[in-house]
Amino acid sequence: MRGVTIGLVGTVGLLLLAILPAPGAATPLNGVITTCSSNWSCHFVFNGSTGKGWANGSSSGYLYPGTMSLRLPGEAKTSANLTYWTYIQRLNGTYTYWTIGNFFGTDVNTGKVVYGTTDSNYTITCHGHSGHGGGCTYTYTVDNGTIVVRFTKAEQTSTTISCTPTSIDVAGKTTCKATVKDLWNGTHYPTGKLHLTSSGGGSFSNKGTCTLGSTGNCTFTWHPSDNSCGSSTLAATYGGTTYFYKSSGSTLEGITGGC
Repeated sequence: MRGVTIGLVGTVGLLLLAILPAPGAATPLNGVITTCSSNWSCHFVFNGSTGKGWANGSSSGYLYPGTMSLRLPGEAKTSANLTYWTYIQRLNGTYTYWTIGNFFGTDVNTGKVVYGTTDSNYTITCHGHSGHGGGCTYTYTVDNGTIVVRFTKAEQTSTTISCTPTSIDVAGKTTCKATVKDLWNGTHYPTGKLHLTSSGGGSFSNKGTCTLGSTGNCTFTWHPSDNSCGSSTLAATYGGTTYFYKSSGSTLEGITGGC
């Protein structure tokens, strides 16, 4: 068990750990760390049967999402701008840091969703500190680290909701359309079901379950509860299928007369 004394980045870095493989996902690909140039930017390499590959993580800073670039063995193109979160802690009694990263995005070579984790240890050394307010030039010595890339057969999607009217009396109802789009190929229409929720209660005409039609959308009505006041967030969660990745979206519906 690692001893940890300082948590430098919040738990936002663990958000993507909850992502589970889609049905029929391929065996994960493993790589190792080679160098680091900052607390959150490290270079990894893969050595597969089809050749070598690499990944490089970067970030806009603590508590903010960054990006990862990835080229897997045998691929011709680099997949850039994969979402990358990092969670950084300092190991007990040392200047060695432990960084867990989580990334997610589309492999531009296949159009399929890839995601995974990084787990790295490195030691930071300060050079040139004068002791009188002078600064340091830092170097990063890699101790160990791994990267795991997980594959799916699914293309990335987005889910949106639009309602008309956007503000209703507490006794009224609004008609909404939920749409799930394939972000890789616009001629592919996602299939499956949406789960609908409302932050302010109320009732859906389809009892909260919406089946996508042939063009990736469905319609329903929503009626607020009698004591609704101000607004309610209507959310749609697409659970995904083997070939279309999960996503979610929401909209804000104004409510009058219930206060």
